[in-house]
Amino acid sequence: MTNKKVYLIPGLGADGRMYMPQMRVLSNAIVLEHQKPMVGESLVAYAGRLAAKIDTSEPFILVGTSLGGILAVEIARIVNPEKVILISSVKHRGEMPVWIRAMKHLKLHRLLSGPSFIKFSNANVNRLITKRDTTVAKLLVEMHNSADPEFVGWAIDQVVRWNGAKDYRKDIIHIHGTRDQLFPHKNIKNAIHITGGSHVMGLTQAHDVNKALLAAIG
Repeated sequence: MTNKKVYLIPGLGADGRMYMPQMRVLSNAIVLEHQKPMVGESLVAYAGRLAAKIDTSEPFILVGTSLGGILAVEIARIVNPEKVILISSVKHRGEMPVWIRAMKHLKLHRLLSGPSFIKFSNANVNRLITKRDTTVAKLLVEMHNSADPEFVGWAIDQVVRWNGAKDYRKDIIHIHGTRDQLFPHKNIKNAIHITGGSHVMGLTQAHDVNKALLAAIG
């Protein structure tokens, strides 16, 4: 258990419920829930809006999962967190799989709307988990169905076009699963690897993730 101020940023199609296992061991955690994007808003500008919700008058730590990790990297350019911790995410564009990077030029992701992404995610939810955990599967579907389709569509486009540079903040702490199908661990450098961990290991392997997270927070 730690009482350090920790801000948690959810992934795409998710909300604060994805951090329920982590909230049990973080007594002073706050979830920065996703907001509706403004017309023409960039990922950097959106990160600025989230950063404005952080109390910078005292030391704090940023934790982001998947999309939330990308946002944590961008928020850390605006404010000065004590630590930046990523879970099942990427530190820079070079850690993304080739098929995501290629979408920026092929623009195929524009064929995928927010509602269609949610429907696709629900149909493939069991591929994201390492075990047939029906409780986790149900929660993932509930979060997907609660997600704002407009935000989902906007976020997909922003992630595909993200130009995060790898020379930024070399002290980022990265926790990643060896069976992550969205961001394969072979592309991830300098990470704390969770054996067998999937993209949603924060829910399916909470004990292992929490142990690594608490050690990282210190």
